[in-house]
Amino acid sequence: MDKEPFLKSLQKFLSFKGRIKLFIVFLAISSVIWFFKKFSKEYQEEIKMKIEIVDLPKSFKIFSISDTILSLNLKATGFHFLYYYFFDNNIKISFKKAVLLDNTAVLEVGSIFNKLQDQLLGEPEILSFFPNKIKVIYQPKFSKKVPVNLPDFNLGVGYFITGITLDPDSIIITGTKKKLSKINQVDLNFKKGLPIKSTYRKKIPIQIKKNINYNSTDVSVELSVELFSEKKINIPISVSNFPKNKVLKLFPSQAELFFLSSISNFKKIREADFMIGFDYDSIEKEKKTAKLKLIKSPLDARNVRFNPKNVFFLIRE
Repeated sequence: MDKEPFLKSLQKFLSFKGRIKLFIVFLAISSVIWFFKKFSKEYQEEIKMKIEIVDLPKSFKIFSISDTILSLNLKATGFHFLYYYFFDNNIKISFKKAVLLDNTAVLEVGSIFNKLQDQLLGEPEILSFFPNKIKVIYQPKFSKKVPVNLPDFNLGVGYFITGITLDPDSIIITGTKKKLSKINQVDLNFKKGLPIKSTYRKKIPIQIKKNINYNSTDVSVELSVELFSEKKINIPISVSNFPKNKVLKLFPSQAELFFLSSISNFKKIREADFMIGFDYDSIEKEKKTAKLKLIKSPLDARNVRFNPKNVFFLIRE
């Protein structure tokens, strides 16, 4: 039996494939027509929308809401219901017309019917809604200003902080009176890293507490850091209010004084910047000893200490 020529077979195949394409196109067009015809019709269905409370005074903090879902029985086209199902299921409930009493706000939903209608896509008809009333329990919000608490910084050995700049140095916090009563400072969310040996600048976030609002959530910190060293000097012991007609002998007559200061300030600090001594009128003369005090010290000197703490004295007429 003779085989069918190749070209004739190809023509039959293409003719069959063309009929398939035509069928698919016809099916697609039919489906589109059916879709538009079906969803252009009006239906009566219930949709559930998430409630978003608006227009409460800013000084109120919502504690609880009686209902978080508003059920709407609508008469609308199928396209509208598709939109609410897939894209938008939130609705804003204005509490401007709510009745406020004893930390409770009660709203008759019917009083804002027009605002509900205005938020819906197109012009669907609201047949009914539930609940009829929404109750919000709130607490008045208060504010106070609290300082920023500096963390412990990891400084290099021998280094000290010589200057601190915080921006801001205090933060306004807002919340309920009970919450605010427990907060007296704002802590920074700081993690220690490598030892600091030079000027340090960084924006550090604050530690956020639940149900508290902050007017700033981070603080710019700048630290001036310098290398310090210790120095020892001898300071003559001074006595105030000693009678001019008497002679005083002290044992010892000088005190050893130790202090820390930055390397850059060592040359500026002199022995005359310190004073150690006692007031003659305030001591017990019969004991023959007086307790020494640091009377004067420059601001650039830190951790000042001296020896001895007491001195013996003799008085001659």
